[in-house]
Amino acid sequence: MLNAAKLYDGSNIMLGSFADRSGGIVDPSHGKESLMDSKQTPFHDVGIEAGAEMQELFGYWLPWQYERGHVEEHLATRNGVSICDLDYMAEFKIVGPAALQFAQELLTNDFSSLRVGRVRYTAMCNLEGNMVDDGTLWRLADNEYVLITGSESDFDWVSGQASAFDVEVSNITSTWTTLAVQGPVIEALVGPGVVDSLPYYGFVRASVAGSECILARMGYTGEFGYEFHIAPDGAEALWNGLLDKGKSKDILPCGQAALESLRQEAGYLLVGNDHDPTTNPFEAGIGRVVSFGKPAFNGREALAAIRKSGVNRTMVWMRLDGTEVVNTGDPILVDGVTIGQVTSGSYSPTQRRGVAMGYVEPTHAVAGIGVDIGLPGAEVPATISVMPLYDPGDVRTRQR
Repeated sequence: MLNAAKLYDGSNIMLGSFADRSGGIVDPSHGKESLMDSKQTPFHDVGIEAGAEMQELFGYWLPWQYERGHVEEHLATRNGVSICDLDYMAEFKIVGPAALQFAQELLTNDFSSLRVGRVRYTAMCNLEGNMVDDGTLWRLADNEYVLITGSESDFDWVSGQASAFDVEVSNITSTWTTLAVQGPVIEALVGPGVVDSLPYYGFVRASVAGSECILARMGYTGEFGYEFHIAPDGAEALWNGLLDKGKSKDILPCGQAALESLRQEAGYLLVGNDHDPTTNPFEAGIGRVVSFGKPAFNGREALAAIRKSGVNRTMVWMRLDGTEVVNTGDPILVDGVTIGQVTSGSYSPTQRRGVAMGYVEPTHAVAGIGVDIGLPGAEVPATISVMPLYDPGDVRTRQR
């Protein structure tokens, strides 16, 4: 395991342990021990050429950082522009006359008003109201949708739920890859016309850097950005084309270390860390995606009861006083009494300090109160926030 008590000194990559797709803990510092079934993404070779330090995460060889390192990659996303390999996301196509009906019952959000060319964030729950995963539903055509989640293992759940509906569900993860382009200096890559016309959580079919793709206005960093969804055989051309077009803006490839610190600053959830099959959407801070206005969906009765009775814990964000990095599972303390635990921790180049996400008892979810986070042989002071630490109103992601 990483030494959680070690200070971030700028020369090393320090993040709290984060979970793999099966819910186990991956130690990024030990990624050189080969996993026989780990996959290479379509961006693997061009990533190596860009100086990627590959680690085994989520069942894939993924770039942990590139030549310029975690801090510069993080700050390039906040202040300029970066590209990031997101091939490991899972994609499932839902097609058929009952596609909308199936999505309505499978997922917690309401998609009755979702237009072709738009995307909507949602949770996916079991009958107990606990989360199988979160994700986004994309409407490609009248009876054709794509569900994107954080884990390919979700396919068993999705396909199993489809048996009672007139739909065909297919796992298209291996035929669909994703490259994110994030940051305020982005017009040079996609053109001002696209920037001005494409709405947040909207997508179009486009040709970018000579590659045909689905271009979506969204991201996982808390910055204005896009995701390029493309067939794997066009991945390297897209990567090279975007890097070439972005040279004048000092575009940087962004690895998983920077993506972790970016998404934690922005308060975005990671499956296996910030939610798992014991977590409901209300305690995870995404109750807004539970739509009781529709008559039926998985977990509706249980979630209605939770909404009425209240939650036993709630998600908060924490600023550490120093540059220590805390780990998943570290206790959150008040006067030596445990009130919760950390789910994600990292060093934040934007905040220049350690940051963390975690669950605490609702009575302690108060902005500005001081807590301690327990580390081996030490307690680190931190301050609670009830909102994400970076752009809590999502102004930057929705700008233009």
